Formats: sequence, C-alpha cells, structure tokens
Amino acid sequence: MTDSQFNFNRPYKPFGLNVAVPERTMKQAGETLEGLIKAPAAPLFEFLDKNHEVFNGDVAFEINKVEAQNFTIGSMMRIEDEKTNGKPPHFDMHF
Repeated sequence: MTDSQFNFNRPYKPFGLNVAVPERTMKQAGETLEGLIKAPAAPLFEFLDKNHEVFNGDVAFEINKVEAQNFTIGSMMRIEDEKTNGKPPHFDMHF
C-alpha cells in the first residue's frame, strides 16, 4: 500500500462548485429570493393602494362619505325592521 491518498483506484473528483447549475434553476432561485425580500412589504403597499383616497389629504371627505353610508344603511335597516316586526314598544316611565 502506498502512503498517499485513499482512493479505491478512482480518479479524484472534488465535489463543490464544479457542478453546472441550469439557467432555469438560477432564474427560479432569483425570483424566489426576490419574492422573499418583497413579501414583508407587499401587504403594506396593497393597503396603501387600496386606501389611496384616504392618504391623499382629503381625509375629511372620506370620513363624511363613510358616515353617510353608515347612516343610510342604518336607516334602511330600521325601516325594514319596523316593517317586519312592527313599531318598537314604548314604555311610559312617568307615573
């Protein structure tokens, strides 16, 4: 036996960066890393895009619009409730 490297008569083939990576795999890895980096900020930008009208400086208009919608919906629900269940009971608490 020799005192050199132990190799079972196989040629020396180091494992490491000598493996060719397909171009498609590199592209997919790049897209995955890009997605991982952008993922935490994506919900914030979606929220800002969805609510752009609120953040453009006309906050009072948006608040008034929402309050008007709430009032309209509430009054429509009260009217329908009165049609379905009749007028609400009235209790005279003064004796």
